[in-house]
Amino acid sequence: MNKLALTSLLLFGLMTCMSAGATSANPQPPNVLFVAFDDLRPLIGAYGEAEPITPNLDALAQDAMRFDRAYVSYPLCNPSRASMLTGIRFDLQESPRRENKHPKLIAKQDTWPRVLKQHGYWTATRGKLYHGSVPGGDKSAWHIAGDFWGEVRDGGPTILPKIVEMGGRADQIADYKKRGAGPGALMYAAVDGPDTLLNDGKVAVDVIEFLKHKRDKSKPFMIAAGFSRPHMPWVAPKKYFDLYPDDAGKLADFPEGAKDAFDMATYKSKTRDHGWNEGVDDATAKKLIRGYMASTSFADAQMGKIIQTLKDEGLYENTIIVAWGDHGYHLTDQGLWRKNTPFHISLRSPLLIKAPGFQGGTVSSQVVQNIDLYPTLLELAGIGQPEHLKLHGNSLVPLLRGETAQWNSMAFTSAKGHYGVITEKYRYTKMSDGSRRLYDLEADPGEWQNLSGDKQFSNLMDQFDAHLHQAVWNKPE
Repeated sequence: MNKLALTSLLLFGLMTCMSAGATSANPQPPNVLFVAFDDLRPLIGAYGEAEPITPNLDALAQDAMRFDRAYVSYPLCNPSRASMLTGIRFDLQESPRRENKHPKLIAKQDTWPRVLKQHGYWTATRGKLYHGSVPGGDKSAWHIAGDFWGEVRDGGPTILPKIVEMGGRADQIADYKKRGAGPGALMYAAVDGPDTLLNDGKVAVDVIEFLKHKRDKSKPFMIAAGFSRPHMPWVAPKKYFDLYPDDAGKLADFPEGAKDAFDMATYKSKTRDHGWNEGVDDATAKKLIRGYMASTSFADAQMGKIIQTLKDEGLYENTIIVAWGDHGYHLTDQGLWRKNTPFHISLRSPLLIKAPGFQGGTVSSQVVQNIDLYPTLLELAGIGQPEHLKLHGNSLVPLLRGETAQWNSMAFTSAKGHYGVITEKYRYTKMSDGSRRLYDLEADPGEWQNLSGDKQFSNLMDQFDAHLHQAVWNKPE
């Protein structure tokens, strides 16, 4: 065996050993920090975007693998987070509405935080990991099942007097002021105050307290930090707005005639106007995107404080860090805001994984899914999959090792009764009315040219339909 081959073999053995939990050199299994962002699409510097200012995510990417083609099974907070936590795809269509509530979905099978706790991890969460606070049925998975919200929802009498800049749809601003909250408000607000005035700032403080003082230091930890930004309303301290010039915010491109021809009725919501850009003019739209980016920078800074604490406490090197967005997001793409559409922009999310023993600064172009995180975390922690678990995804550890030959680069998706398949090249969707959509993501990343009417793609679409019939949804089997 030559020297190069021997070196490669030894390196592979080291990586495999380190990824399997405790070693003789490192008797404690790796810690886990899971960071969830709400409504964060891959509009960050680490994904090659020039405008957003996200230095902490960018720095983490240098120590992590960046997954360029990560998708969620359903582009909405509740089912996406339930899928991530249980390893099961949820489509919300095949069950009665009462069965689609988040606690019901979470109860389908043990969550990975519960399994980690059962295997000796000290577990704590704060902020939005679930769809709201930790459901009662899963509180026992945590040593500290921290709150989702703080005392206020980034609105109300504590926040309103400190807002120094505000804009967006006037009706939704008025509702935000009246209710003291606006989870669906198409608006932005710059607040003159410290990070800890808002909930994401409080989350960072509490997680740092877990790391420094509250955890059981005789055990490896699994701590989850859930940031609510950049979810609407885009409220953040003024200093994060000041990072961006007044004219920041790039509107999505669209071909000539698309605005008049686009079938907006297909994506209409029962609760709000879904006309082109929800009736917002271009100048206001740019300001809104600037607010989204400011909120992203705010959340990025809170994650940075936590990671700096890991370094200060000597914990960084032996900690698995996952940074994950719960789905993609429209920022005038296809004339839409928000999520919950079958478009690629709504389904694709950011995913960074740093793990001890694996090379950082790497990129995977394989199609992966949020349901893959469950088996990945178990394998990285050195925990075998319990026999009672039936997971729909696959461990990403082979991709972390650089092994791609056996990877099935395909994701199954659902959104409001539309079922789809995403591959490295195509996004195919069987719409709720039975019509079909096929887009070449390489030639047409904006998804304006539906190829389903072209006979040369008939066989390909039939193959995708066959794959869809094989997909398992809503139950652990």
